[in-house]
Amino acid sequence: MQFEIIQPTEVLRPYITRYVFVRAEGSTDTMTPPSDDPRFVNGKPVQPLLPNYGSFIFMRNVVADFNGVVSDGLTIVGANQKTIGLTTVSGWFEGMLMDFEPGGMYALLGIDLQQLAGKVLTAKEYGDEGLQQLDSIFKRVEKAEEIAMLLDAFFLGHLPPKEDLNYTRLRRVIAACDAAKGNITAAEMASVACLGERQSLRVFRTYVGIPPKQFVRLRRFHKTIQHMQQVAATGKPIDLMSIALAHGHYDLSHMAMEFQQMGCVSPSHFRMLGIPLSDDFSIFFA
Repeated sequence: MQFEIIQPTEVLRPYITRYVFVRAEGSTDTMTPPSDDPRFVNGKPVQPLLPNYGSFIFMRNVVADFNGVVSDGLTIVGANQKTIGLTTVSGWFEGMLMDFEPGGMYALLGIDLQQLAGKVLTAKEYGDEGLQQLDSIFKRVEKAEEIAMLLDAFFLGHLPPKEDLNYTRLRRVIAACDAAKGNITAAEMASVACLGERQSLRVFRTYVGIPPKQFVRLRRFHKTIQHMQQVAATGKPIDLMSIALAHGHYDLSHMAMEFQQMGCVSPSHFRMLGIPLSDDFSIFFA
């Protein structure tokens, strides 16, 4: 796989994390994996999409299957807590992943993430003309830099005309969650947001698609993976116990349980398979 990561323009970074362009180096039909390799189904590689806060996946010259949802273009992934398997039905994989910050998709586009939670939809199924316009940008433009510029222009046109107070509250709560390493209660999160617990729950469900307790668990999972990436980048061995404790896990078995439930593999297996370039994209990209 070939990767290119481009950051959105600065004013969009509170909403969009990155644009990740991905291109297969050859046809997946030529691959002959071992019959017992869980990364392959019927001889085709499975690219697991890790649990995330919502993302757009653009594709070109390929038909892909997302756990039964077949798409040949822009695909919307709602906030989810289970790994989604992506396999190519035909063609070489050429696409782009657009990672949103928690709540960013709703704040920019008003997409109802509560209805999308745990789901995958094609842009055609969602029926939004603006999203279909985004799909056409990716399919007609070749260069990653030009695509990123056009996407920036599109989303700049969707910035809220004035401060979104609930999104500001949400970002404040996320900062508190990170500072507490995930050891924060729903009541404490509501207090940081200066909201009652019911109001806080409503904001989380609307903007993120999942309630605070589930968000904390998902956030801890992402932060743990990012820590592993950072250590791996230095060439040093990954000490799983110290990473577990650094991110609020009770012990290594607690971290292993969350990895199995959300990432489908154990932390040690994850470490062995390779560290992804994007924490939301694939645990198997090396």
